[in-house]
Order: sequence, then C-alpha cells, then structure tokens
Amino acid sequence: MGKDQNGTFHPGKGKPSGANKDEGLGITSTPPEKMDEYLETTEKYTLGADELQPSVKMQHPNRNTSKDEETKTDYNANQ
Repeated sequence: MGKDQNGTFHPGKGKPSGANKDEGLGITSTPPEKMDEYLETTEKYTLGADELQPSVKMQHPNRNTSKDEETKTDYNANQ
C-alpha cells in the first residue's frame, strides 16, 4: 500500500502467493489407511489398467473448459 502523509508504512493486505505452500511437485503419497478405498474405487470404475467401465459418463474431450474466461482477442474490442 505504501506510506501515508505522515510517512508511516502500511503493508499491503492479503498473503503473498507463496505463503503456506509446500515446495515440490504437488504429488503426495497414498495414505495406507485409504489404500483399500482407492483400490475399491479403481476396481469399480475401470476394466483394466487404462480402460474405463462403459457405464462411466465422460464429458466430451473437446468441450470448452474456459467458457466463462475472457480471451486475449475479444472480437468486439477490435472493432
């Protein structure tokens, strides 16, 4: 935020983007107590190593995942 008229420094509000974050790749190991649950879920929704059950609904792979986001090139802004 900066300094006020008296020269008193006021730090900005909020936290820095890296506050309270662990370093690394973001990959965590599976807790041993949840392993049975994970294996049960895997067995329920897959047929093999890389094949989903036919009953599992999937969204279209080409669907627009950024529908509500603004794009860099806005058609109306260029006119």
